[in-house]
Amino acid sequence: MRSMRFSPKHRAGGPLAAALLLFALVVASAAQEPELPDGEGKRILVDSCTSCHGLDYVAKLRGYYTREQWRDVVNTMVEYGTKLEKKEAEVLVDYLTQHFGKKQ
Repeated sequence: MRSMRFSPKHRAGGPLAAALLLFALVVASAAQEPELPDGEGKRILVDSCTSCHGLDYVAKLRGYYTREQWRDVVNTMVEYGTKLEKKEAEVLVDYLTQHFGKKQ
């Protein structure tokens, strides 16, 4: 049986292909994450929620939940293990309601 040896110029890949793939992944990832409005709850949202899901998930819910429903969502996430102090949870609910809440 004859062994096939490839020279570097015949490889399907290499450093250039790896760099292009990495660049494409970074661009695709950046395109998927929404820009968040500034506010006191932004840091809490990023720190607490993105350990389980992306910010695109929160953005998809824009205009869907009332304040009470956002409070239920945050409380449920705390029950599932999100570490939030009571004050942080209230700030997060305020932020989500103001920027992603249902307009009445």
